[in-house]
Amino acid sequence: MTQDEELSWTPAWRLREMFQTRKLSPSEFAKDLLARVERNRNLGAFITVFPEQLLEQAAAATEQLGRGEALPPLHGLPVSVKDTIHTKGLRTTLGSKLFENHIPNHDSIAMEQLKKAGGIIFAKSNTPEFAMNRRSMNLVAREAVNPWDRTRTSGGSSGGAGVATAAGMGPLAVGTDGGGSIRIPSAFNGVFGLYPSRGRVPCGAEAFMTPTSCIGPITRDVRDAAMLLQALACVDARDPLTMRTPPPDYLAELDRGVKGVRIAWSPDLGRVEPDVPEIVDICHDAARAFRSLGADYSEPVVRLEDPFDALEPDPDYSPAQMDRYFRQFMPDYDTPFSWAAKLPPEEFAQLTIYMRDRSDRPTMLDYALSITPEVRYREKIRMADLFGEIDLLVCPVIARPAFICGKESATPWQYVAYTHIVNVAGYCGASVPAGFYRGMPVGLQIIGRPGEEDLVLRAARAFEQERPWAQHSPAVE
Repeated sequence: MTQDEELSWTPAWRLREMFQTRKLSPSEFAKDLLARVERNRNLGAFITVFPEQLLEQAAAATEQLGRGEALPPLHGLPVSVKDTIHTKGLRTTLGSKLFENHIPNHDSIAMEQLKKAGGIIFAKSNTPEFAMNRRSMNLVAREAVNPWDRTRTSGGSSGGAGVATAAGMGPLAVGTDGGGSIRIPSAFNGVFGLYPSRGRVPCGAEAFMTPTSCIGPITRDVRDAAMLLQALACVDARDPLTMRTPPPDYLAELDRGVKGVRIAWSPDLGRVEPDVPEIVDICHDAARAFRSLGADYSEPVVRLEDPFDALEPDPDYSPAQMDRYFRQFMPDYDTPFSWAAKLPPEEFAQLTIYMRDRSDRPTMLDYALSITPEVRYREKIRMADLFGEIDLLVCPVIARPAFICGKESATPWQYVAYTHIVNVAGYCGASVPAGFYRGMPVGLQIIGRPGEEDLVLRAARAFEQERPWAQHSPAVE
């Protein structure tokens, strides 16, 4: 392995140490990263890259290191950001032709936090149009494909972030998750992804966020994810759903382990019919590692009643209906659909993948629109009853491997069958690499109570140490 290749797989926390001890400068790493991004353009990880900004800010970060000043936690570290998140002065397309040349005049709250922490936004990662598809494909960039098998999907909707992280194109990526959009791409690409509880990372100024969405980290290393979440999480009244208590120190007890933690396994959440039972078996075997780690690991299986029996997708939505839905939660923000609704329906349909090829099949958006406050309340009660007896629940992220592009057979509901309940009930969850099925990565999901990301991270860190996954990487240039 060459020095450049070694840097590509170096975790962010180690890079920070190298910066501080002068073994490596932010400028040197920035140049190495840009060369790797260029070599792997055909993976489609990014919609836009900002090389000049990265080099300029990395040079400034290098100069600051020489002054002996106290520096922020992400000082000089490049971060890619999903292209649905507003970044001031940087092209933000939402994966749509409608916003192909859109340059926001403000940062989202999360991006304000990221910059305060010293992170350098160097690229906007690929996403399906308006984050509403199972493949990270759109009409403004090439599709983001899986680095383990380029005929297969990277997943959606944070697929570009999953690809970038898995392929060594930066150790830190920021995605969004409204039903599985961080965890499923993380599982498909063999990396770590965390969906924080709604409101832990304020989203009040996001371009496209649903009531079940949250911004979260995608990394190859759990410590990196804890460090990035620490930078993003805050209390901010501009988001009406923000958590009212400050976030804990996610790094302070990261290595505390899970001794005595009550962890339960479920293969199906009581209602999922696994597509590939062998993947469930892989996850089950991985889950048993918590017993050897000292957790109070419980089998027999935890089963739930059908948690999604009230989902009734509306086949007759319109852009205007969609706009009204989002305005209920962000009344002071001009959503993209308030502009799109002004276009003739046939023109909008040509620009939107989901409306262009709907036929009579429900889409991811249909399911998002069907999750009413009543549904969320009911699922929160069901999960609260379950978590009265346990601390963490583990199950598959998805019981199928990344599908061949253009040959997906699962419905949108089948795609998020294991993950969506976490969002709907307001809990938090992570995807940890659990093994491989026919050469493709498999993800184990760790689910925790609202606001207990620190416990989920602790469990993921303990699992990572027991079953290291960073030693596995796809064959990329």
